[in-house]
Amino acid sequence: MKHLHITNTEKFIEPYIKFVNLNFGFSEHQFFCFKTTATDHIKNRYANLIKFDKVAWNIPFLKALYAVDRVYLHGLFDIRIVVALFFQPWLLRKCYWIVWGADLYVYQQPRPTIKAKVKEFIRASVIKRMSGLITHIKGDYELAKEWYGVKGKYYYSFLYPSNLYTDIPISKTTEDAIITHIQVGNSADPSNNHLEVFEKLNTLKLDNIHIICPLSYGDKEYAEKVVQSGKKLFGDNFEPILNFMSFDKYLNILSKIDVAIFNHNRQQAVGNITTLLGLGKKVYIREDITTWDYCIDHKLKIYSITDDIDFLLTPMKETDRISNIENTEKCFSENKLVECWRYIFKYNNSSREKV
Repeated sequence: MKHLHITNTEKFIEPYIKFVNLNFGFSEHQFFCFKTTATDHIKNRYANLIKFDKVAWNIPFLKALYAVDRVYLHGLFDIRIVVALFFQPWLLRKCYWIVWGADLYVYQQPRPTIKAKVKEFIRASVIKRMSGLITHIKGDYELAKEWYGVKGKYYYSFLYPSNLYTDIPISKTTEDAIITHIQVGNSADPSNNHLEVFEKLNTLKLDNIHIICPLSYGDKEYAEKVVQSGKKLFGDNFEPILNFMSFDKYLNILSKIDVAIFNHNRQQAVGNITTLLGLGKKVYIREDITTWDYCIDHKLKIYSITDDIDFLLTPMKETDRISNIENTEKCFSENKLVECWRYIFKYNNSSREKV
C-alpha cells in the first residue's frame, strides 16, 4: 500500500473514493474515514475503506502511518490526528495537506484561552513541516506560507468529483421565466454572511424574485436565525433548504438559479461557484478573498458584491456567459481531474506544478 487517505465521512468523500479506485486502483490506496459528524454520508463498503468512530489513537491508524509511502490529510480538523503527527514529526515528510478552507482560516479566529493557544501552536508546528499542500486556490497556499511559514510544495488540483463540470439540461416553466431565482450562500456557516445580503436585497426593492438558501449543512442555530430573517423580509418569496438531498437533486436546483450571491469572508463554496458558472449563471462574490483571483486566473467572469450589486437583475453579456461555460468545461473536466491527481500520486515524472 503506497497511499493513505485520512478523512471524514463528508458527502463528497464517497464519490472521491470511487474516482480513485476507478482511475488508480484500490490496491494502491487505503482510506481511513473518521466519523466526525452525526451523519455518515458513506453508504457503501469498499475493500480499501476502514471507518472509525471518532477515535484517531488506535493501533491500525498508527501502524498505517508507518507502512505507507504517502499520507493525504483531507482537511485538517481533528486535533487528535494533528497531535499524533506532532509527536512523530519524522512522519511529516510523507504528509500532504488537502486544504478545504476552514482548516486554514481557523488561523484568523481569536484564541482567548491557553488551551486554544496550545492547540494552534501544535497545528502550526505540524503544518509548517508538511511535505506539500494540495489546493485549487493558489492564494490559500500563499496564505499558509504567510501565516504558518509553510515550506512544503504547492500542488494544484480541484480536488473532488463534486467540482467537475456538469452539463445539465435547463428548462424553465412559464412561471419560472418571469421570476428571478436568487441563491444566497451555500450552507449554514456564519461565514456566508446571509443577513448582510438580505439587507442589500431588501434595499433594492426587487420585484418577482424568489430567494433560495441552502442551509442543510453547518450551524443549526445560525440557520434558524437566517430563516427567521429571510421569512420576515421576503415572506413566501424566501425558500430555505434545511434537509440534506442527493447531489443530483441539488444540481437540479442549481440549474434553475438565475443569480447566485456568495458573501463569504473567506474561500468557500468554490464547487458551487464553478458549477453555476458552468451553467451560465451570474455569480457575485467578494473581491477581497482568494476565490476572486482564482476565478480571474481561470478566465471566469464574476461580479463584485461591493461594486455590481445594484445591477443584480441585469443579464450577463452573452459572450461572458458562453465563455464561462466553455472555460469551466475545459478547466474542470474529469480528464483534467485525473491528470491533476496522477501528478500528485507520481504516476509520471512530470515536473510541472499546475495542470
